[in-house]
Amino acid sequence: MNKSGTDSSKTPAEIQSADDIESLKAQMLDMQMEIDILKETINVLKKDPGVNQEALSNREKAVIIDALKNKYSLPKLCRKLCISRSSYYYQEAAMRAEDKYCDLRTKICKLFHNNYDVFGYRHIVIYGGIQIISSLMLRFFGCMI
Repeated sequence: MNKSGTDSSKTPAEIQSADDIESLKAQMLDMQMEIDILKETINVLKKDPGVNQEALSNREKAVIIDALKNKYSLPKLCRKLCISRSSYYYQEAAMRAEDKYCDLRTKICKLFHNNYDVFGYRHIVIYGGIQIISSLMLRFFGCMI
C-alpha cells in the first residue's frame, strides 16, 4: 500500500472494476428501495402501483416511511420520497395526536342518529344546545353520511 491508501499491486483496470461494482451495488440498493416503496404504497395506502410518488400527500409519505424505516435509513427514505425530515416528524406528531373534538363529535352523531338522521345544523344547535362553528359542523356531517 502506498500513502494514498490504495493497493499499488492492483492495476488501474481492477480499480476501475471495483469502483464499477460498488456503483452497481448502490444502484441495486436504490432500485430495491424503489420497489419496496411501491409495494408499501400498494399494501398500506391501497393505491395504484403506477402512482406518482410526488403526488402523494405528506401524511401518505409518512405512513410509507413508517413501514420501511426499520429496513432503510430515514434520510434515504425522505430523500427518495421528496419529503423533509421536519415534515415527516410533523406528520408523525399529527397522527399520534388525539382528536380534540371527539366528545363533541360523538354527541352530535348521537343527536343526529337519535332523530332519524334528519336533523340539520340548525336543529342540532337549537335542540342540542351546542355552540359550534358552522364549517366545523359541516365537516362532522361529512363524516356521518
